[in-house]
Amino acid sequence: MSTVLHEKPRLVADPVEAYYTICPVLVASNIAVELGWLDEEFKRAGGKATFLRSLPENGGWLPHYRHSFNPLFRDGGAIPTLWAKADLTDTTLIATTASQRAGQVVVRAGSGIRRVQDLAGRRIGLFKSQNDDKIDFARATAQHGLLLVLELAGLSAEQVQWVDLADDDDPSFLQPSQRPVELWTQIKAHRGQPPVDIQALADDRVDAILVQASTAASLVATGKYTVIEDLERYTDWTLKISNGPYTTAVNTDFARQHPELVVAFLRAAIRAGRWINANPDAAAELFTRVTFNSDPALVRAALHGRDFVPQLSAQNLAALELKKTFLREHGYIKGDFRVTDWADASFLEQAHASLQD
Repeated sequence: MSTVLHEKPRLVADPVEAYYTICPVLVASNIAVELGWLDEEFKRAGGKATFLRSLPENGGWLPHYRHSFNPLFRDGGAIPTLWAKADLTDTTLIATTASQRAGQVVVRAGSGIRRVQDLAGRRIGLFKSQNDDKIDFARATAQHGLLLVLELAGLSAEQVQWVDLADDDDPSFLQPSQRPVELWTQIKAHRGQPPVDIQALADDRVDAILVQASTAASLVATGKYTVIEDLERYTDWTLKISNGPYTTAVNTDFARQHPELVVAFLRAAIRAGRWINANPDAAAELFTRVTFNSDPALVRAALHGRDFVPQLSAQNLAALELKKTFLREHGYIKGDFRVTDWADASFLEQAHASLQD
């Protein structure tokens, strides 16, 4: 009589779940999600990556700005990340990426305003969120850029009229989304009227606004608007940090407990960054899915000359220090910290080293 030996089943640990959230901007992690590399790297490291905005009842909306969900990877605009670190949450900066091109000042064509100096005594519009639960990053971005524009023209903030443009900033219409592309598709479909600043300019309630370069190009194409200043034309990089450089941050306690998943996130982003650099045309097409720019040609122009591999360069860290100083001086954040102490390059170094093996 033969004996059948039954092998004991092996215990397989459940994957460690971590959430991620990514702004609709030109960062490598957006492409890593689209290409399936984020899921792949997390699975390889024994983890599972879940999109924050998949939580029911808009449970991921405020944590996207406040980093109030743990564990969470946040990639994108620097302003909410700086606010969260200063006033709300213990996070670690694990990477940065060059941000969008600097803003442009747009006026109505035929208004007679041809130079920034012509804005003396005129009305400049500023977005103002009515939602006090999050930092007003859109206002901070525009205000910083506009103050720099006025400074370059020899004008003070007191020499123009500032007009607050209220926006409800209400996400109640949003439904849970499993991937970033689903969320941004919802928002694009919901948009009816132009943003409040563009509508105010169209209605002659303000004389000038500051917008991103891609938005400016779309406005100029209508024949109704023109650009009188472009901060991108200057060689001074400190003029180009209105909402950047983009930041990748993670909860500090999670990073200490699961460094392998921090490395996994960065491996996916590094792979995607290299792919973007090598395939800008294909990348531009993918970015139209996960940003609010639907024109691949404009995205391709924005990609030109930029390195999308995540890094922690001295210049980017200095830029974040300058950005933090602006936010503190203008009342957007209260706390303080040293950006160089916030950053931890060890995870990025491990990710790069592992990809060379």
